[in-house]
Amino acid sequence: MSSIIRAWYVFVALGLATFLLTAFVGRVPTDLTAAVALPHDLLHRAGVNLKLTLQSAVDRRDFRSELARLQEELALTEQARRDLELQLGRLEQAVTVATTQAPAVVAVAPVVGGDAGPEIARLRVGMGSSSGLQSNMPVTVPAGLVGIVTEVAPWSAVVTTVLDPQSRVGVTVRGKGGQGIAVGEVGSLVRVTRFIVDDPVEVGDVVETSSFGGLFPAGLRVGVVREVLPPDPNELRRSFLVEPGVDLATLQDVVVLAPQ
Repeated sequence: MSSIIRAWYVFVALGLATFLLTAFVGRVPTDLTAAVALPHDLLHRAGVNLKLTLQSAVDRRDFRSELARLQEELALTEQARRDLELQLGRLEQAVTVATTQAPAVVAVAPVVGGDAGPEIARLRVGMGSSSGLQSNMPVTVPAGLVGIVTEVAPWSAVVTTVLDPQSRVGVTVRGKGGQGIAVGEVGSLVRVTRFIVDDPVEVGDVVETSSFGGLFPAGLRVGVVREVLPPDPNELRRSFLVEPGVDLATLQDVVVLAPQ
């Protein structure tokens, strides 16, 4: 038998004894009254403590539930803020390209894949024909030319970059003129071949797209001359190596331009 039930029986017995004494004796002794009050107070305090304990448990449960709800709302708010930051970054890229390179911006596409290693020959972007992309669209970023769209699916597209050996970009040297073809080269470089010289090409010269070939708008930065190769005595045209202006391995978004 539990202590609470035993205490209850004692309380009832004392109460009955008090009633009988009151009926036959008249005045109940003080000691007996105190003895009856003691278990009653204990039971009352136990009930109050139990109620408070249960209420505290309910309050803690409600607090944990509210805390979880607020944490979830905070996470959603933080994600929404981050999404807005990314969208703002894409819009800033589009505005920069439109004002400094070419106004015909079609889309800012996220880079979702690419070749492994430092020599990125091709990139895959997370937009396709459903977003208006099509083959032969130039792809760029504010730092310079990335490449050109060569394959298009409804929801994705492949960009052949300037480092791909199959890439062909008509180029010139800024401020010096001349004209040649830039081709992807092993070692994360671009080789310019068959360059018709107007003025001597030097290390550090800026190479940019020309209208030759008709695929790219003129004036897109390709990179900087890193090495001028020795000339062939029987060849009037020159060759040199160019370091691309864009770190293709770290791209997160690219700007797609309308085809020429």
